[in-house]
Amino acid sequence: MSAITNLDLFEEFFKFIKKDDTDLEAVIKEFGGTTYYIPSYKTTLRNEEILKEYKKCVGEIGLTKKLSKKYNLTERQIQDITKEARQASSLF
Repeated sequence: MSAITNLDLFEEFFKFIKKDDTDLEAVIKEFGGTTYYIPSYKTTLRNEEILKEYKKCVGEIGLTKKLSKKYNLTERQIQDITKEARQASSLF
């Protein structure tokens, strides 16, 4: 069983408040007094998007440069984000 992350907690909160029948009183009763961390785009969704695109286009010439320009990151940052995917693909 993996550890519960801040993203997991936020997703639970978001699903609860997104329900059509949820009102302010229900939210306060369920979550009142708790502190919620809203994950940053760059450490969750952006990196997942980069990995997905990397895996889809793996082997394409200039892929790291293309991704660095698209996401306004350095090539080194793209390499860090895709490190595990690159290592996994090089094992086979």
